[in-house]
Formats: sequence, C-alpha cells, structure tokens
Amino acid sequence: MSEKKIMIVAVIAYIALVFVCWDDSIATSPDGRTILTFWHTYNDQEEQVLRAIIKDWEGANPKFTVRPVRIPFDGHKAKLRTALTVGQGPDMARVDWSFVCELARKNSVVDLDTLGFAKIRDQYLAAPLETAYIDGKYYGIPDQSTCVAMFYNRQMFRDAGLLPEDPSAPVVPQTWEEFIEVGKKLTDKSKDQYAFAMTNTLWWNLPFFNSYGARIISEDGKKCVIDSEAAVQTLEMMASLVNEHKIEAGAWRPGAISPEQGFVNGKYAMIFMGPWNLAKFANTKMDYGVGLIPGGTKGTSTNVGGTDVVIFKGTKYAAECYNFLSFFTNAENQKRWCSELNQLPINLGAYDLVSFEDPHLMMFMEQMRHAGPNPVVKDYSLLEDLINPEVEAVLSGQKTAKEALAAAQVKVQERLIDF
Repeated sequence: MSEKKIMIVAVIAYIALVFVCWDDSIATSPDGRTILTFWHTYNDQEEQVLRAIIKDWEGANPKFTVRPVRIPFDGHKAKLRTALTVGQGPDMARVDWSFVCELARKNSVVDLDTLGFAKIRDQYLAAPLETAYIDGKYYGIPDQSTCVAMFYNRQMFRDAGLLPEDPSAPVVPQTWEEFIEVGKKLTDKSKDQYAFAMTNTLWWNLPFFNSYGARIISEDGKKCVIDSEAAVQTLEMMASLVNEHKIEAGAWRPGAISPEQGFVNGKYAMIFMGPWNLAKFANTKMDYGVGLIPGGTKGTSTNVGGTDVVIFKGTKYAAECYNFLSFFTNAENQKRWCSELNQLPINLGAYDLVSFEDPHLMMFMEQMRHAGPNPVVKDYSLLEDLINPEVEAVLSGQKTAKEALAAAQVKVQERLIDF
C-alpha cells in the first residue's frame, strides 16, 4: 500500500473513532442499554480495574452501560474544551484536579449537591475534596489522589549517627527546628553533600506553606492571601535553609542536580517525593526510607495531586452518572482499586480496609491524612508562573519574604482573581 493510501486510511479511521466517541446518536448498546460515556486518562492496568467495577455497577443498573473512552492525560484539557465547544462532550470525565475550577466557572459541569452529594461528601479526604470546591459548591469527586512525603537516605543518617536505636521511632525530624539541627549534621560541603534539596515550584512548596497553615487563595476564592504572616514565616524558614543554615543544596537553581538525581547519587539526604517513584528507587542499591514531613506551627502537612471525576451539563443522565461515580469511589471499590494498583485511598472508609505490605505506602496513607488544601484558581499554571519567580528571589537573597509575597499577592489578585 502506498504512503498516500496509508494516510487516507489513517484519517478515515480517526474520523470514525471521533464519531463513535462523540456522536450522540449512538445512544444505546447492542443489548439495548443506554450508554453513559466516560472519558478517562487511566493506564492499561487501571482501566482493567475500572472495567471490572463498571461491570459490577451494570449488574445493579440493567438499563445503563458505561462506555470508558481513554484519552491521553497530556492534552486532555484541550480535547475536552474542544468537545464541549462543539456540543460533543462526554457525559462524565476524569480530569486533573486543577481543571475543575475552569470547568465550573465556564458552567460546564454539574453542581453535585443538586444530586445529593451532601449525604456522602464526608466520606472523602478533605484536601482532595477541596480541589473540587468552587465558589461554595462541589463540582467533582476525587477519584485518585497522591501527595509527597519525606524520603531519606538511611545510610547517610547512619553515617551521621542519626538513626534511632528503636526501629519504630521516626527517623525524619518532627519539626522544622529539629530538621535544621539534624540537617547541619548531614551536610558536608567538602563532599558536596547536603541534608535537603528542594524544587521551587508552588506545588512542591505547598507542604511548607501548609505546615504553617498558610493558604495561597482564601477559602471563598475571592482573595489571594499569600502575603499573610503565616506565609511570610513559611518563606523565611525556607530561605533560612539555603542562606543562613546552608543545609539545602540549591537544587532549584538552573543547571543544578535535581532532587531526585541527587538523592539517588547519595548527595542529598532528604527530598520531597511521591509514591510514584517507589518502584524506581527500589531498583537501586540505595537504602532509603519514607517519613512524615516535619511540622510547622500547624504540624506535618503535604500537598495534593491527582484527579477528580465530573459530570457535564450536556448529559441527559446526570443522576445515573452520579450514581456510577459515587459507586466507583465508594469504600469497597476504593479497597479494590488501591489494593490491586498500590494507590492511596481517597475514601476515608477505605482506610480501615486497605493495608499494604510496603511500609512506605502505609506512610503515604498517613501523610495523606495531613494534606492541606491546594489553591483553587481558574488557571493554575498561571498561578505558578506568578509566584515561583518571587519565591526564587527570596531563596537567592534578592528580596525579603515580605517584599516578594506582597508583590506576588498583587500579581495574583490582578491576573487571576479580579479578572
């Protein structure tokens, strides 16, 4: 077959796929069930578990079937925007947590409290759930969540005489004050060895801010509050790790060894990292552990990553979609999902049902209990772009924390709140 013919066949196949996925006229399955289309970004293994849960739900709902349609995570926002613009969106979808605000403010997704969500919303972890809380209403249900905790190199702690004799005792310091003192013993500049390495993006820095109770955006979403006293205290502490105590490696600087690589190379004793790297680190010769992030004035805390599931206003079957999504994320199905995929529960009821053989995953489950709220804005990437340079100016000694956060507050308020 010529290259031109191959291209023609490929285009026809693509058009057919789009038609099958989007055409509202294909409303029933061969066995007469009404089709609910669910766009998702799960991988192969996750989709297998999803399909098993769908089959269970269909057993109790014989008039309906859920058609899962996988789309790439990279670009899923653009694909949904396009589909919604032409009126060909799915009934429901899995989306990145940061996308829910945009969808809600464009009036594209259903207020779940109109479907009875108030009766079950206390079942979900508060921090993941807050990513879907927009302007006083809930527009999504967390379906998958993650966070970061403190990874530490046991050998470096052992060499510094810092491993506790009691194996059940925490290795990572429990407060930032203790962290600084321990960090001095782990830092040896002659060996290019540092206690800690950070990444300067807002999401990676949220554990610091959250541990001091410093919000970035007010709970009602109407004001940027990054210039609060708690936030200034947070950033001053972060900067002290670099400039005063000199226990942070400067991994946030352009061209520096990344926290992940420096940790694997034995240069950085501690880093923030998520469970997604557990398998990778397990394949190294490194002796490492995972502990809770040290606490500020509000105790240990972390950030929230992951996704939410939403229902689009274009569907004729919002109640049935809600029935499925609440079933998909209930405690029993969360047990199944997390046990088979080694992922963290978002349903509090699943915490009593899930137990991992990997102690690191158990530590992440505990850290998730202490997650703080992520800032919810219409354009999260812009929020990062506005804040990150100001934080870097403080870390590099060009501005005080108060000056930088005051400047960041004005920018965010003007560009993202009062727009």
